[in-house]
Amino acid sequence: MSAAGTPVSGILRLGGYPTGTGGRAAAIAADLAGSSFSVPLEEDVMRWKYTKLLGNLANALDAVAGRIEDGPLGALRDRVTAEGAAVLAAAGVPHHDLAEQFVEARETLRLAPVAGEGRTGSSSWQSLARGTGSIEADHLNGEIVLLARLHGVAAPLNEALQRLAGAFARTGRAPGSLTAEELAALTAL
Repeated sequence: MSAAGTPVSGILRLGGYPTGTGGRAAAIAADLAGSSFSVPLEEDVMRWKYTKLLGNLANALDAVAGRIEDGPLGALRDRVTAEGAAVLAAAGVPHHDLAEQFVEARETLRLAPVAGEGRTGSSSWQSLARGTGSIEADHLNGEIVLLARLHGVAAPLNEALQRLAGAFARTGRAPGSLTAEELAALTAL
């Protein structure tokens, strides 16, 4: 797995559950201060956790279909994210605007080549490429599917991506090998 961020490789928001920044959270942040991560302490870390979840819902799409640009995949990504936001709203789960997360991420890190490696996809894409037999879609898209069921709303795109990404992982199917027919079926949901 590679992390192509520089000057830090990632952002790890840290806080107490359900709120707070003192005690253990502050100690862990201090320990991580010299790492390659940005570690902002957040009073309401759960709001950021769900913002991160929304931002990662398209990882399954990236894994099965390949790099998401504009066009049909970009539109599908936006629908998957909007579906997730609607489910969170139905469940009463607060989150920040995704645009806020992206702006901060761009201010904190930028993508740069990793020596000896070509540009890969999301962490889900990398799981398929490594042939691990598992993928994080059950934890990402699956969280949205579970919340949808618990709150009586539908999440057909997230459910389809969870199922499809899981099948790719179990069968060892290559990342980005979604067929035109499979993409059409997703787009029709």
